[in-house]
Amino acid sequence: MPRRFFTRLSRQYRYKQDHPWYLRPFDYILAHPAYFSATRRSVSSALWLGLFLGLLPIPGQTMIAVLGAFAMRINIPIAAIAVWISNPVTFVPIFYLAYRLGATILNIPPEPFPDQITMQWFTTELTEIWKPLFYGSFIIASSVASTAYVIVNMIWQVMTRKRYRLRRQNRRFTRKSTGSPSS
Repeated sequence: MPRRFFTRLSRQYRYKQDHPWYLRPFDYILAHPAYFSATRRSVSSALWLGLFLGLLPIPGQTMIAVLGAFAMRINIPIAAIAVWISNPVTFVPIFYLAYRLGATILNIPPEPFPDQITMQWFTTELTEIWKPLFYGSFIIASSVASTAYVIVNMIWQVMTRKRYRLRRQNRRFTRKSTGSPSS
């Protein structure tokens, strides 16, 4: 179960007193339970933040996600990792889809994709494509991040109910098997 994994991992960093020299300035963060906690709120919010920022065409997404997670007191590693949904392999299709969606919604005819992408083409076309790109990216980021948030919350609740039922059944079984014999 992911909850147990994250809890075990967070305990390693929280209770470890002797961090390497490069982590010593961050002792407060590493000791604070909220930043590495594996609660439903912390994990789902961190996933929402990471996916939302990862689907926006902005530089420094990971650093913004870490600072946002720090400000919101949610799970920092999940927020930082979720940003990488737009990695060097996936960012072209994601942002092309976002551009096409934004151009369609804004009723702007989409620019044709060139055979070769040069820096000159990029700088001249950026002035024309930035508005539909950001608008489409915002719509996609909001919808994907919100859907992931709802799905994670639903799965977490189902797993919690299942764990609770199993615990209740085990408790009933142990009471029946260890109950006092009738006279």
